[in-house]
Amino acid sequence: QNVDVTVYGAKRPLHSGHYGNWAPNPAMLLARLLASMKDDTGRVTIAGWYDGVEPIGEAEKRAIAEAPAYDDQLRSQLGLARTEGNGASLLELINQPSLNINGISSGDVGALARNVIPTTATAVLDLRLVKGNDHQRQVQRLIDHIRKESFYVINHDPTDAERRQHPLIAKVTARSGGYNAERTRMDLPISVAVIAAVQSTSKDPIVRLPTSGGSLPLSIITDHLRTVTITVPIVNYDNNQHAENENLRLQNLWDGIETLSAVMMIKPKF
Repeated sequence: QNVDVTVYGAKRPLHSGHYGNWAPNPAMLLARLLASMKDDTGRVTIAGWYDGVEPIGEAEKRAIAEAPAYDDQLRSQLGLARTEGNGASLLELINQPSLNINGISSGDVGALARNVIPTTATAVLDLRLVKGNDHQRQVQRLIDHIRKESFYVINHDPTDAERRQHPLIAKVTARSGGYNAERTRMDLPISVAVIAAVQSTSKDPIVRLPTSGGSLPLSIITDHLRTVTITVPIVNYDNNQHAENENLRLQNLWDGIETLSAVMMIKPKF
């Protein structure tokens, strides 16, 4: 679920030498607002953010415990001195709802930078959900938090009257196409069968993930077809999803064909 948040300064760009220390800077206002949404460990501080999360079962806990510990390797490869989560592993943390900033825009940078106070600042937020979250309720919690930070929340560009009346204005727009997260128990017969089929194609122990990040409308399938969903990813872990040089290692493609063939050959017994 993506949400656009725009905060406002003056109606036109102002020379920072003439109006600095006087005219509010929307980039600074937005930075403070965003900083209020998480603590120093990365935990979301929005009220109710973790309410309703369905806890993982014993089979899922075993899968996490038996997975290889690769956080140190990832930190080294990614150039990260520290990560969020107060010491918890990546596999543990992706089973919790998160709040990400996709991008921020205000004024210009680089060769286009000018000595002005910009008129607006916009952030696109990425609300990552887990089983038990309702995407509409999560958006409302975000809006409630913005109001708690003394912003007047609207869904349109502010009028002149609104600008004069409210010192802090935030336009909040939830993008369409949001849906809830889904997770299938790992101890179900079909889950056990899929795990066995995938393992049959690998000489090494496979890694079982109770939750995997991704914008997949699995809940729509489960809700309307009254069935379960299981994902079997085949890509390399460093494939740069949604970024520059997105790639697929060819051996992963060949291995994936064999893996998915084994899954398709499962004989129904459930």
